[in-house]
Amino acid sequence: MLQATNKRLTRIFASVIVAFVILIEAASFIFLHLSLMQGLKNHVIDDVRVEFLHYFQAKDFDAINSLREDEPFQILDRKGNIAASTYKSDGLAPALNKKLLEDAFSGIQGFETLKMHGKEYLISYFFLDNQYAGRVIMSLEILRHYEIYSIKLLLAALPFMLLLAYFVSRYLVNHAMKPISEVFKFQETFSSNVMHELRSPLASLKGNLEVSLRKDRPLDEYKEVMASNLKEVNRIINLLNNLYLLASSEFKPLDLLKDGADINLIVAQLLDAAMPAINAKGIEIEIPEKSGGSCLCDKGLIRRAIENILDNAVKYSPENGLIRLGISKTSQKVMVTVSNTAKDLNKDEIDHLFDPFYRGKNSIDTKTEGMGLGLYIANYIVRSHNGDIKVNADNNLFSVTISLPLK
Repeated sequence: MLQATNKRLTRIFASVIVAFVILIEAASFIFLHLSLMQGLKNHVIDDVRVEFLHYFQAKDFDAINSLREDEPFQILDRKGNIAASTYKSDGLAPALNKKLLEDAFSGIQGFETLKMHGKEYLISYFFLDNQYAGRVIMSLEILRHYEIYSIKLLLAALPFMLLLAYFVSRYLVNHAMKPISEVFKFQETFSSNVMHELRSPLASLKGNLEVSLRKDRPLDEYKEVMASNLKEVNRIINLLNNLYLLASSEFKPLDLLKDGADINLIVAQLLDAAMPAINAKGIEIEIPEKSGGSCLCDKGLIRRAIENILDNAVKYSPENGLIRLGISKTSQKVMVTVSNTAKDLNKDEIDHLFDPFYRGKNSIDTKTEGMGLGLYIANYIVRSHNGDIKVNADNNLFSVTISLPLK
């Protein structure tokens, strides 16, 4: 569906750009035509009229009649009769424009275009004195030549314009559709992973219940089935809690209920809760001198973020491994670092650690339970607090550091 929409939008964008290009080319041609026409009119006003003016002022009509000029010049009386004419205007007898002639005797220079002998001419009437007016006849062939040349250039450039319009349209559409594509991709991945994660505990629940109902069993067996089912129900509840956060993580930050939170106390409480699992694996705990303090944050969410990080450290630390907890503070932020011994991670794994439902090679090889949401949700919570989260893997020690603003 996205691909079809992408193609349809590309066609629409390309059509709009092509129409815009054609409009620009048409406007450019009209501007060129008007500019050339105005240039010819200025030539008549500034050059041609002045060129013949001294002949008229000398009343040397014979000299005017013998002139061979590219722009035919004629002297008209008030009735429109030709009193004098240059040599080349003998074959040109444009119909008299009485209105322009009257305007010329009123001191207004006027212009008209006429077609004679298959050619177009620009004709100008202008004032000479109370008895005579001048008329200049100028060929428009050179103007048409430039216009035809310009049209050829525009037509030659049109294929390149169309090609450019297509590539620009594709770029604009891809750029505009990228956030939408990411949303669709996120939704598809989200739905697929939700189905995958829910299928396992639900299948386990269904299987336990079916086996329990096949025949009467001792009370201890029923208790064992109920305990197993309760574990799966808790797993589903935990998953749903995570999915609630995950559903909006791509589109907006979390709504926070900020209050003062003692980071030292939160870490101490979480460590106490994790001690049974830590002791079961014989993990050594190192806690350097703490210098953290209180920060303004959503206590429950920050607790959950640190809990996810600590839980990962416990799960992925090998037997008799090491977990180091560090809390520090600057003038602007408080930092919590959780480090644990782990197998070396390659760069590709590190780049994907904050992707939802991502589980690295180590977790798959060791069959460690989890959904691949812990670091993703921790990152979402920290970012919603305008904080920062970083990971580092060096010398078989994997570290996660979160930084939270004090205010």
